[in-house]
Amino acid sequence: MTAPAAKSPVLETTLDNGLTVLIQEVHTAPVAAFMVWYKVGSRNESAGITGISHLLEHMMFKGTPTYGKGEISRLLQKNGATFNAGTSLDYTTYFEVLASDRLEMAMKIEADRMVHATIPDDEHRLEMTVVRSELERNEDNPHRALYLEAMAQAFKAHPYHWPTIGWRTDVEQIRTSQIRDYYASHYMPNNATVVVVGDVNTQAALAMVKRYFGAVPKGTEPPPVTTVEPPQMGERRFKIRKPGDTRYLLAAWRNPAVTHPDTYALDVLGIILGHGQTSRLYQALVEKKLAAEVDASNDNGRDPLLFNAQATAAPGVGLDRLEAALLDEVERLKSEPVTAKELERAKKQVEASFIYSKDSIRSLAQQLGYYNTVASWRYLDTYVERVRAVTTADLQRVARTYLTENSRTVGWYDPTPEGQADAGDGAPAEAAGAATPSRWVDHYRPGDAADALPGLPASVSEAMPDERAMNAAAPGAAAAAPAGVMHGAAPDRTVLPNGLTLIVRNNPANPTISLQGLVKAGGIYDPPERSGLAGFTAAMLDQGTAKRTALQTAETIEGAGAHLSFDGGSETVSISATMLSADLPTVLDVLADALQHPAFPADKMEKIRAERITDYQVAENSTASVAARRANGLLYPKGHPYHVNPMGTDTTLRAITREDLAAFHRSHYGPNNTILVLVGDVDTKRAVELVRAAFGGWAKLEPAPPFEVPKAQAPATTLELRVPMKGKSQTDVVYAVPGIPRTAPDYDAAMVMNYILGGGSLSSRLMNSLRDEQGLVYGVYSSFAAGIGAGPLSIRAGTNPANADRAVASILEQVRRMAEQGPTDAEMEDAKDYLTGVFPVRLETNAGVASQLVAAEVYGLGLDYIERYTSIVRGVTREAAAAAARAYLRPASGYALVVAGSVAAPGSAVGP
Repeated sequence: MTAPAAKSPVLETTLDNGLTVLIQEVHTAPVAAFMVWYKVGSRNESAGITGISHLLEHMMFKGTPTYGKGEISRLLQKNGATFNAGTSLDYTTYFEVLASDRLEMAMKIEADRMVHATIPDDEHRLEMTVVRSELERNEDNPHRALYLEAMAQAFKAHPYHWPTIGWRTDVEQIRTSQIRDYYASHYMPNNATVVVVGDVNTQAALAMVKRYFGAVPKGTEPPPVTTVEPPQMGERRFKIRKPGDTRYLLAAWRNPAVTHPDTYALDVLGIILGHGQTSRLYQALVEKKLAAEVDASNDNGRDPLLFNAQATAAPGVGLDRLEAALLDEVERLKSEPVTAKELERAKKQVEASFIYSKDSIRSLAQQLGYYNTVASWRYLDTYVERVRAVTTADLQRVARTYLTENSRTVGWYDPTPEGQADAGDGAPAEAAGAATPSRWVDHYRPGDAADALPGLPASVSEAMPDERAMNAAAPGAAAAAPAGVMHGAAPDRTVLPNGLTLIVRNNPANPTISLQGLVKAGGIYDPPERSGLAGFTAAMLDQGTAKRTALQTAETIEGAGAHLSFDGGSETVSISATMLSADLPTVLDVLADALQHPAFPADKMEKIRAERITDYQVAENSTASVAARRANGLLYPKGHPYHVNPMGTDTTLRAITREDLAAFHRSHYGPNNTILVLVGDVDTKRAVELVRAAFGGWAKLEPAPPFEVPKAQAPATTLELRVPMKGKSQTDVVYAVPGIPRTAPDYDAAMVMNYILGGGSLSSRLMNSLRDEQGLVYGVYSSFAAGIGAGPLSIRAGTNPANADRAVASILEQVRRMAEQGPTDAEMEDAKDYLTGVFPVRLETNAGVASQLVAAEVYGLGLDYIERYTSIVRGVTREAAAAAARAYLRPASGYALVVAGSVAAPGSAVGP
């Protein structure tokens, strides 16, 4: 007798107008995710209007008769929502994650702009400056440049040929009337899926959807995409030449559509080939010092797409040698069956990822919407089962079928010396060292504060909402989710006899655990001539111990479907792990071994050295990174820990010896320098027992180095630097002044002030002025790097070189206004509404709660900080925020200003 199928937790309903509605109740936090997915992306475009899907997405924020320009963003932020929109090959989506009692507001907004977007002509002209800036941001990222050119080469007939953002000449010539027609042809209920996931009642949520979307009229079905890409008859190759120091390789093979039965085996093959340290490419390329980074994945689409493998060359390694080694591993998949151990490890990772995704309502909603748009949400119901059925014979068969020379496209990013390229050759990198480029294009993307001082403990997140792109390409891949509300038991704090601090918060909602922690062993302790030493030491922790090799460490963690990483930053070494609750003893054993007994093997040391030098070279080719680093070099004097980036330089990294690493570890790694936080399916008693067993024998540091950073004086005058960078068509601007430590009494006032100035994503003074009113930038953001020391208060913007001076002038004007006048009462109320409203959303995952508890411990905020947060923010007065603006912004006195990229005048070198 066959067992009855388990009832799906998802309710699917189709309204009379054709709208598909998917609802899933998840009551782990009082938070809901609301998404609208339209079956329209660059796949639906044609020559001459490429990029129109993305351009329309931008225009959807320009208002309706009900919501004027900017009101949608302001209303959502005032209500504490994290929100964004994105366009990809096969879809455009809009989402809000917010307190569940505010779900109706999100529905009203999305139902209204499904049919009533105004798309004004004057706003289209203004937004074109923003879109051009976004185009320029995309053009010089080596990973993205390789991926987009590979798509253009691999697809000659199908619309996957063009980039989602479109060809520049098409985008610049699209008329407003064409955008309106495209909107009317594709934005309709029968071409959309609405997804509701979270702390809702299914029937009440469905009634709400019917109330707001039920009256939207059904539209004429959009024209189908009928073009089928003809078979590829031979290898295609291309080369990209731009200024730089780092070489990149991409090989791509044509694959089947997501619904094809071979997709499951190809997904597993991508994990085995290029996911994690146990993967074939990592062992063959990175371990043998041919590559600094590798990756492989089966990139699925509604139509056949690409299986990708890529690598970043190690210093001095030619692309011909790198390509030969990569293709050898691909050929080996065809000639030698993968081992049973490799197959089992890959399956475990897939299964674990599905369980992890349940930690986040946003991730669950994302999966439902994505798969219902490209196939069916029920694809997820059988995905793990179909992966479990994959055999070694299946893997060998799909490798032989799809990874052939005739279906292969190979791209080289082979940089030229700077002097060989014209200044207008390219555009700036969007994010130095980005991993696999996403096909998603955000409506906006906040800048990365970590470029200024990476590795500070999470303390500025309250002032910097992060609505980055979701990546729905792989089943079970959890998005970087916002965090949620404290449910269940209060956190417990235990200090072991040797000084290690353990905080545990039980949340049995899902059989997973998030571990977050830190060691007070960051770059503030680096000798100037050995900058990068702390980060180098941290990077060696998983490269072998007295009892495990690096491979054995990776096999243990990846075999459990877990994740464990160390990130050396400016003040601390961050520890992050995710595991199934049953695997906590295993992960703690590996973590304790890595922290206490790193062996610093010579061969692994040279591998890590090469990787970190490559990272430095990549950062030095990014206008955003260069501007932030040079600003710190101006702002902080030589000898100050913040003068140089904790990554170090190629020169200092080459000077570091094994004894330097071992001595740094002896001096700075100890239990009384370590904080561990466990949040998830574990109780305090069991956690304490396991941590005591793993770490109880770790000897205390006597004495522990003082955890402090000297105060830096603000510059007495303006320090300005212009850094010319060849081949960049965008310029990055950084304005910086010394900020405040997280422990400063006026931190909360400064945090609220900063949010109003430029921390508020789409709705802030800087964004309203520079993007919405003047169209000068794609994004402009301000942030505090507030740690134990006073990291910089930075304002960062990317702009076209022709607009750089206007952007600088506008930044200085907004800084002056804030310093002289402070925020208004209305701005204060809106800021408090957002910061208190979004906080529960940030605590929606175990990792979100854990990161807040780490920050509370390291800064002495108290275990009840999460509960007190709302009253703290509500207690900030306008006068206190205005005083913070006067104290820190300093527009009339000293500040650092750096302009990097295509600039008019050369600047002298400052800092490494």
